[in-house]
Amino acid sequence: MTDRKRFLPGKLISSSVGIAVLLTGCGGGGGGSDDDLGLGDGVADISGIIEIAAGTRVDGDYADLWAATGSGSDATVSLPVPSTTGGYLSDRAGQYDSGLEYPEDPDDTYQVPLVDGDRYFLQCFSATGADADTLKATLVLNLDGNLTEIEDACGEGVTVNTSGSATFTISANDGGPFRYVLSIAPKTSLSALDVSWPEPPLRVDQAIVSGSAAVANTLSSSGLRASSVMELERSIGPDTWQVRRKSGASALSGVAGGTQDARAETIEWIQGMREEFGIDVEPNYEFRLTALTGSNPFYADPDDWNLAAIRMDDVWSSGAALTGAGVGVAVMDTGMFSTTPDSYSNWHEDLVHNVVKKGGILDFVNPDYDVDGQEGRDEVPGTPITPANPAATSFHGTHVAGIIAAEDNSVGTVGIAHQATIIPYRVLGVGPVDGEDGTGAVSDLIAAINNAATDRTDVDVINLSLGGLPPVEALQDATDLAYDNDILVVAAGGNSGDASAVYPAANQRVVGVGATNREGELASYSNFGQSVDLLAPGGSLNDGIVNAYGKVSGESLSDDYAYLAGSSMAAPHVAGVYALMKGVQDITPVQFRAQLIAGDLTTTVGPDGTYELDNYTLYGAGLLDANRAVSNIDSFPTVVSAWPRVVELSPSGSERQVLLEVLKHSAENDPRISGSPDLPAAFTLTDNEGNPISSGDAIPDAVRISVNPDAVSGDRPLVEEIRIPYSNGTDSFDLKIPVYVQAADTSGDRDAGRHYVLLLDADDFDSSRSRQVLADYSNGQYRFAIDDVAPGDYILVAGTDLDNNGYVCESGEACAEYPETGRRQVISIGEGDLQLDMSTSFRRPAIAEMGLPRYGFRGYPVPGHQTGTRPDRSLAE
Repeated sequence: MTDRKRFLPGKLISSSVGIAVLLTGCGGGGGGSDDDLGLGDGVADISGIIEIAAGTRVDGDYADLWAATGSGSDATVSLPVPSTTGGYLSDRAGQYDSGLEYPEDPDDTYQVPLVDGDRYFLQCFSATGADADTLKATLVLNLDGNLTEIEDACGEGVTVNTSGSATFTISANDGGPFRYVLSIAPKTSLSALDVSWPEPPLRVDQAIVSGSAAVANTLSSSGLRASSVMELERSIGPDTWQVRRKSGASALSGVAGGTQDARAETIEWIQGMREEFGIDVEPNYEFRLTALTGSNPFYADPDDWNLAAIRMDDVWSSGAALTGAGVGVAVMDTGMFSTTPDSYSNWHEDLVHNVVKKGGILDFVNPDYDVDGQEGRDEVPGTPITPANPAATSFHGTHVAGIIAAEDNSVGTVGIAHQATIIPYRVLGVGPVDGEDGTGAVSDLIAAINNAATDRTDVDVINLSLGGLPPVEALQDATDLAYDNDILVVAAGGNSGDASAVYPAANQRVVGVGATNREGELASYSNFGQSVDLLAPGGSLNDGIVNAYGKVSGESLSDDYAYLAGSSMAAPHVAGVYALMKGVQDITPVQFRAQLIAGDLTTTVGPDGTYELDNYTLYGAGLLDANRAVSNIDSFPTVVSAWPRVVELSPSGSERQVLLEVLKHSAENDPRISGSPDLPAAFTLTDNEGNPISSGDAIPDAVRISVNPDAVSGDRPLVEEIRIPYSNGTDSFDLKIPVYVQAADTSGDRDAGRHYVLLLDADDFDSSRSRQVLADYSNGQYRFAIDDVAPGDYILVAGTDLDNNGYVCESGEACAEYPETGRRQVISIGEGDLQLDMSTSFRRPAIAEMGLPRYGFRGYPVPGHQTGTRPDRSLAE
C-alpha cells in the first residue's frame, strides 16, 4: 500500500546557492547566517505574479479603496457560481486606535444566476478585534421577485430550492466596521466554505509522538536531546505516546510576527521537535460529539420512522433470528447512563441486559476533562453529572447505544441489533476551558481504539459518533490497527452541511456516515463527499430520533428518553446493521466494505431515487438498507476501493493521487484492468509512476488524475466520473472515481482588491529591512517588483486590507504566501534576482494542506500604513 504519511515541506529558497534546508512550514526560523549559505554582500531584485483564484470577486467600495482614492463604486457586482467574494461594511464612519479611518458603508449588492441546490454562506469578521458575535448584518435574497430575508445573517448558510436571477443585498445593522465573505457554491461543490484561518481546539503543551522503538529512546531521560524539551506522559498505543512540554522549555523555532498565544507556542514546540529531532509529532487536538438537538422527554409509544427508513420491518418479518446476539459493539462516546455512575451497574432500563461487564479499562478520559472523581483511567464508563451545569449533562453515548441495541422489551425503543453486547468506552468528558460536555482529547480516543484493537477479543465493531478533527496520523494508525484486527470502524460524517473532510470519518478504511431526514433526503446539516461512504437516518434539526437518555434532578439520576439529530445518530444505524449481519455469519470489515462498494447494502437516496446528479453520487453508496444487507450476506465480491473517495481539482490544472485497495475474496483471482478506462476528455489518468493504464494490467497501488485547463470552460463546475473497468475472471466491475473541477471563470474577471506585497525580515517583521509595495492589477492578476533587496532571510506575503485597519491576510481578507498560502517558507536572498509567484484567495487552506494550524494570527501589518498616511500608489486600471 502506498505510504500515506503527510508531506512536510522541506526547502529553503536561496537566490545564490539553490536549494538548502527548510526550517518552517507554517512557522520556522531563519536558515542560518549568510556565511553559512555562501551569500554575497550585494543586493537583489524580486519580482513575481500573483494569480487570483477562480471565482474570486471583491466589493466595489471597500474601505482601503476609499482611503486611497477617495471614491469607490457602489454599483452591483456580478458573481459567478461558485464564487468567494470579500467585502467591507459599517453602519458608521470612524477611526481605529492607530489613527487609520474607516468610512460608512451601509450595504453592498451582488447579482448572480442561481440554480436549484446552490448554497450561499455569509461569514463576518470584526475590523477592530471585537467579538464577532456582536456583528449584526442582514442578508436579503431577491430570487426573481421572491424575497428571503435573514437577520443576524453572519454565519448562516442557505440552500435555494429554485432557479433564477438572484440579487443579494447585505446590510450592516450594528457592530461597527467589519469584513465579510459571501461564498456561493453549487450542491456538487466539494470545497468547504470556511474562509477563516483554521484553529481547531487543542491541549496546550501536549503532543502525540509516533514511531519506532528508537523514538522511545528519544523520549527517555537517558536518550537524545528531545528529553530536554518534552517528557513522556503515557503510552496510548503501539509505538505511540502522549508527551508534555517540559516546564520552562521554549519553542525550538519560529518566524517573527503574529500574536503569540499558548496554542501558537505549542505548535512552534511541535514544529521545532519535528525539525530538530526528526520525529513524528502531532498536536493533541480536541474533538466533540456530533449531535445537534437537545432532549424532548418521550413517554409514549416510540416513534420509529428511522427503523422503517432502513427497512427493519422487513428484516424482522423475515422470520430469521436476526438479533446481533454474541456481537460486541464498542460505543466510544460520553460513557453510559447509570443511576450510580461510579459503579458498573444500574444502566438504563432499555440497555441494562446488553451492557455486560467483561473487565478492563473502559474510561479513557484524562484528568483534564474528567469530572468523575476518580484519578486517571478506570474500569467504570458511567456518565458523571457535569458539575457546572447538571441539567446540561450529555447522555449522548446512551442514545447512540440505544439506536444500536436497545432491548426488545415493553418500554422505550427497540435497537437494530437488540441482543448485541454494548461495550461502553468513555472518551468524551467536559471541556476544561468552556465547561462544555461532550469534549475530549484525541490522545484519549487513540488510546481507546488501540485498546479495543489489541487488548480485547469481545469487540467486533467500533462506533464513533464524534468528529471535528483534522487528519491525525496516529489516529489513522489506530483505525488501521482495528481494521487489520477484523474490527469495523464506523464514524459520523459531520454536521457542517458541506463537503469538508471530517476526521475520523474521512480516514481511509473507516466507514463514514452522513444523515438523512424523515423524507429520505440529505439532512440540511449533513456533510457529503469525502467523509461520507453512505447515508442513514439522522433526523432534522427540529425532528430527530428518539432513544434512551438520562435525566438529572438535583443530585439524582433517572431513566429518560430524548430526541437527538445529527450524523451522530446516523452512524449507529450502520454499526447496528453490521452487528445484525455478523450475528448470522462471521463477516469481516473487508467483506462489509466490499459489499458496500458493490451496492449490496444500500438503495438510492430520496423518495423517488432521483438524488444522483450527472453520474456523480454526492452521498456515497446511497441510503442504508438493512433488508438488502442481510439478504446479501453471502455475497462477497472482489472489488477495488479508492481513497480519497472523491477528487477535487483546480481549473488551472492540478493533479491528485488516489490510493487503490483490492478487497479480495480468497477464492477468486486477483483482479486486473479489463478494458480502457472511461475517461472524460478533460482528464488524464496514469498509474503512480506516470504510465498509462491498459487492459490486462494488475490493479496499481495508486493512480494519478490530472485535468487539462484548456478543456475546462463554462460558468458552472465540471462534474464527471472516471470509470476503470476491472475483472477477476468471473465478475466484472467499474471502479468509479467522482471528480469535481471548479468552474474555469474567465481570468480577466477575477478581482481580489488592492494587494499590498510585503517582503518581511524573517527574524523581525518590524526590521528596517522589511519592504512593502503595492501590486499592479491587470487582466485578472497582479504583478509586483521589489528592487535592491539586502541579503538576508525573508518571507514573502501579499493581501488585501479591505477594512483599512493596517493588516493584510486576516480572516476574511485575500491572502497569498510564498510558495503556498498556509505553508510559507523562508527565502534566503543573496545576489541573484528572483522570480517568486504566488496565488491569492479569500479562502483558507485546511489543516491537511497546512500541515499544522496557525493560532492567534491576526495578519501582517503593512509597513507605513500603520501611521495613518495614504498609500503612495493605487491599482493600475
